[in-house]
Amino acid sequence: MKASLVSTLSIVLLFAASAVPVQAQYVLEDFAHSVKRDFKRNNCWPEPFVRPDRVSVRVPFALMVHAGWQQQNLLGLYHFKENGAELNEAGQLKVRSILAETPPHHRTIYLQRAISEEQTAARMETVQELVAKLSVNSETPSVVLSSAPASGWPADEVDAIGRKFQASAPQPRLPEAALGGEK
Repeated sequence: MKASLVSTLSIVLLFAASAVPVQAQYVLEDFAHSVKRDFKRNNCWPEPFVRPDRVSVRVPFALMVHAGWQQQNLLGLYHFKENGAELNEAGQLKVRSILAETPPHHRTIYLQRAISEEQTAARMETVQELVAKLSVNSETPSVVLSSAPASGWPADEVDAIGRKFQASAPQPRLPEAALGGEK
């Protein structure tokens, strides 16, 4: 009985011993792999995170630049004749300055929406015709609708205020006594 118990135990131990190293081998490989991975991560630590951090800092500035160019190239209500679709002189000059002075990658013309869709469509067509007529090379800038409000005043109001200011300015003169107490 003792011999059969010893032989049974030896068989069980043989099977157990043959199964344990395979499992231990996988555990040791996983451990070695994680140590190697962690070592590499620790030694190159800031590099994987530098680019996403830089991008996250630059994105708001890119959005601000885009909004600035949109405001700069926006044709508002003051660039059209009253209740019409035709560009006034200020609107035509604005389109010409956009085509001539704006860098090519920012040469998009933004059009403020009008009160009605029909008026917006008519204004869009007018601006596109003028852009096609004024474009020098085959690349015509696109005209895009915008819901951003146009800032500013009508040019004739600004001119009237400037003229009234200049008309009301006193004549330039020197003070009576340039030096301390002398007259």
